[in-house]
Amino acid sequence: MRCNTRLAVCLFFSIPALCQAAESPAQAAFEQLKTLVGQWRATESGRETLVEITQIAGGSSLVETWTMSPTRQSMTVYTMDGTRLLATHYCPQGNAPRLVFTETDGAGAHHFLFLDGANLQDPAGSHEHAFWIRHAPDGKLTRNETYIANGAEYDRDHDTGSTQVFMRISP
Repeated sequence: MRCNTRLAVCLFFSIPALCQAAESPAQAAFEQLKTLVGQWRATESGRETLVEITQIAGGSSLVETWTMSPTRQSMTVYTMDGTRLLATHYCPQGNAPRLVFTETDGAGAHHFLFLDGANLQDPAGSHEHAFWIRHAPDGKLTRNETYIANGAEYDRDHDTGSTQVFMRISP
């Protein structure tokens, strides 16, 4: 009886440790993305792109506001949905694709792939279908975005996207 009591006590006190789930890869990626809060600048072919990353809603969402010109902005909002990390991209084209985190590769890039979206009916339009984002040890932020035509089939090997490199201009 004494052995059973000890066993019961040990099990009782170990249950909280067993119930604490290890941080999911998506949650780990989200926590890493939160370290990017601040302002970033990329200059390519004489064109400047500014990105401001902020936390909102008590840290439960991360917002990237992209300014390509005084009249052209877009926004991507990252948020956890259970164990999934979602990114909703609000595009100047008027669409809003949702992408889901798929992996962090060996170089530390967080990859997202199209899940679904709103306002994708225009066959002449396009939408963000995949992207990856990486904060390098040298402090640079690199982002690659792949846009495809609405209704088109995505080919990861063919649709490689375009890459921009950003420097932090303020925390």
